[in-house]
Amino acid sequence: MEVSMWQLGVLLIGIGFCIGFVIVCINLGIIFKRSSEILVKINKILDENEKKVGNIVNNVDNIVSSVDKIVSIGTSISNFLTGIKFVSNILNRNDKGRNVKNVTCDK
Repeated sequence: MEVSMWQLGVLLIGIGFCIGFVIVCINLGIIFKRSSEILVKINKILDENEKKVGNIVNNVDNIVSSVDKIVSIGTSISNFLTGIKFVSNILNRNDKGRNVKNVTCDK
């Protein structure tokens, strides 16, 4: 039986594809196993902390309203301080622009 080069090449390519397919299948199996382990851990964490998660979800509205109040107060303080700085700058300009010395007249 004679074997030509192209037949040997096709045989080697086929073997390569088979080995590659087996490696890909093994890796996919490992990925599926790890993902199922991760899902089990997530379910366990959720079961353990279900009450805490429920409280957080139920109190989101209160948390958001509290944050809105804090931001509102911060904005008000910032605006107040900006107004004070503006008035201070105006007063400082008036004092610098006068350059008048206090002079008394004695007769």
